[in-house]
Amino acid sequence: MGKIRVLPEVVASQVAAGEVVERPASVIKELLDNSLDSGAQRLEIEVRGAGTALLRVTDDGAGMDREDALMALERHATSKISVAADLAVVRTMGFRGEALPSIASVSEFTLQTRLPEAAVGTEVLLRGGKIDRVRDAGCAAGTTMVVKSLFFNLPARRKFLRSAATETAHLDRVVETAALAFPGVSFHYIRDGRTIYRLPSVAGAAARVADLYGVEAQEELLEVPQVVSGGIKVSGLVSRPGVTRADRGRQFFFINGRIVENSFLSTGIREAYRQMLEPGRHPVVLLYLEMDPALVDCNVHPAKREVRFRHGGGVGKAVQSAVESALSKVRASWLAPVQNHVVARMDSRAEPVVLPSSTGAYQPELPRPVVPMRTAEVPPISSVGMAEASGVTQEEFRLVGSLSRRYLLLEGPEGLVLLDQRAANLRILFERLRRGLEGGAVASQRLLAPEVLELSPRDHQAVVQNLEVLASAGFGVEVFGARSLKVEALPDFLAGREPRRVMEDFAEECLAGGVGGRGAAADDAARRALARLAVGLDGASDEVEQRLLVTQLLGCELPYCDPEGRPVMLQFSWRELDKKFGRS
Repeated sequence: MGKIRVLPEVVASQVAAGEVVERPASVIKELLDNSLDSGAQRLEIEVRGAGTALLRVTDDGAGMDREDALMALERHATSKISVAADLAVVRTMGFRGEALPSIASVSEFTLQTRLPEAAVGTEVLLRGGKIDRVRDAGCAAGTTMVVKSLFFNLPARRKFLRSAATETAHLDRVVETAALAFPGVSFHYIRDGRTIYRLPSVAGAAARVADLYGVEAQEELLEVPQVVSGGIKVSGLVSRPGVTRADRGRQFFFINGRIVENSFLSTGIREAYRQMLEPGRHPVVLLYLEMDPALVDCNVHPAKREVRFRHGGGVGKAVQSAVESALSKVRASWLAPVQNHVVARMDSRAEPVVLPSSTGAYQPELPRPVVPMRTAEVPPISSVGMAEASGVTQEEFRLVGSLSRRYLLLEGPEGLVLLDQRAANLRILFERLRRGLEGGAVASQRLLAPEVLELSPRDHQAVVQNLEVLASAGFGVEVFGARSLKVEALPDFLAGREPRRVMEDFAEECLAGGVGGRGAAADDAARRALARLAVGLDGASDEVEQRLLVTQLLGCELPYCDPEGRPVMLQFSWRELDKKFGRS
C-alpha cells in the first residue's frame, strides 16, 4: 500500500513541459502561435544565447486583463476550445492550454499585457512555475512574453541541448516558417543584439520570399494559381524545372495557416515533378492549403506539426493537380533545350528514347547515346609506387568489369574485390581536400565575372563559419555584407556549376550534418560535406576512367573506407567463393 501517489504540481508541470518544450525553438514557436492567435499584425522576436539566455516575443494583439493573464498561466486553461467537439474544428494555432504553464515551469517567465482600451496593463513574474509577483505595468497594448534562463531547474535537459549553432538554426527556422505562413504580418527578428530580419507586411508569398531569400530566389519560383479540388483550396509557389536543392529544407506546407508535415503532401509533389528531377534533388515548395478543419486532425502530437487527413489521397491529388497546372505552363519551353541537347549527342543508328512531356512520352524518334566499348589494350592496374601508409601490397589488381556504373569487380591475389565507385570518389576527393592548395592537390578556376549572392541567414552563417576550409579547397569566397557573399573562383571538381547552387547546397550539407565550431574535427566535417556535394551517384562507365579511379584510391592513406567510415571495398577470398560453390 502507498506505492502509488499523485505527483507534486511542480513535478507534474515539468513532466508536461518535457512534451511541449523540447528545445528553445519549441518555446518560440508556442509564443508565436499565441501572438498570431491574438490577431497581432506586428511581431518583434528577440533571442540571446541560442535561446537559453533570453527569448522575447512582443505583439500588438488583443491583450488581456489581469484575470485572464493569471488564468492563462494555469494548466489546461484556454480561450480557444470549450467542449470536446471543438477539437474537430480547430481554427487556431494553439488550443490545448499547455504551452505557457509548461514554459513557465522550466524558466524565469514574465508576462506583460494590456487591453487596448485599458489605462494600465498587468505584469506577472514566475520562476519555475511559481508566481513571484503580480503588479500593474505601463506597457503598450498587446502582449510581451519573456523567457529567461530556460531549463535552469532541469540541468539534465539543458545538458542535452545541441550546439549553439544548431539551436540557433532551429530558432531561425521557426521564425522563417512563421513569416512565410503569415506574409500579412510584419516581423522584426533580433538575434544576440543584431537584426536578422525586418520584414514588412506584404500582400503575398512571393514578396515575402523576396524579403527572406532575395529577389533571385523569388524569380526562380512559379506561381501556383488557386485550384479547388474536393473542397480543398491550394495556392502558393513552386520552383521551376531544373531549380532544385539537395534537401527538402525549402519545402513548406501550410494548412489553414499551420505548418504541417504529411506523406500525402510529399507524394503529391513527387508525382507532379515526375521525370523532372535529378536523383537526390528536391524542388522548392511553398503551398497554402485551405480546407474544412473537420477534414484534418492536428491533435496528433504535442508539437502539432504532424497531422492526419480524413481523405489523405484527395489532399495529395489536390496538391498534385495545383502544382501540375503551374508546371504545365513552362514544360514546353523547358523540354525544347533538353531535346536539342539529346539530339546533338545521339548516334543516328541507335534506337529511340523516351523523354518527359505532359503526356509521359515524346513522339519523335530520338536515338540512344553510344556507350564506349571496352578495349583489350588497357593494361592492368598496379599499386606500384603507392604510399606504404595505405597498407596496400605491391600486387596487381585486374579490372573484370562494372555493375550498373555503381560497383567495380576486381580480381586480386586473394580473391574477388567489389569496389563502390561513389565511396571511392568520396575518399579520393576528401584526401585531396585535406592536402589543400599547398600541395597542389586542388586547382582553382576563376569565374569570368565575380558573382554576389544573397543567402538566407542560416545559409550565410554556415558558409562564413567555413571560409578557411573553402579557401583551402580552391574556393574564392569573401563576405560581402550581412547576408551576401562574393564568389570569385570555384575548385576544379565543381567547375561549371552554378555558384549560388554550390553555396546553398554546401550550406544545407553543413546544416544537415551539424557542421559548426572550430578545430580539426569541424574542418573535416566541412570537407566531408564538400565531397558529398561534388560526388555524384554514378561512377565512371569508361574503362580508362575506372582504372584511374582504382589507381588513385590505392594511393590514398585509408583506401578501405570512405570519409563517413563506410566500406569502399569488400573482398571475397578464393576459399570463401569455393565454399559457396561446393568446390573442395
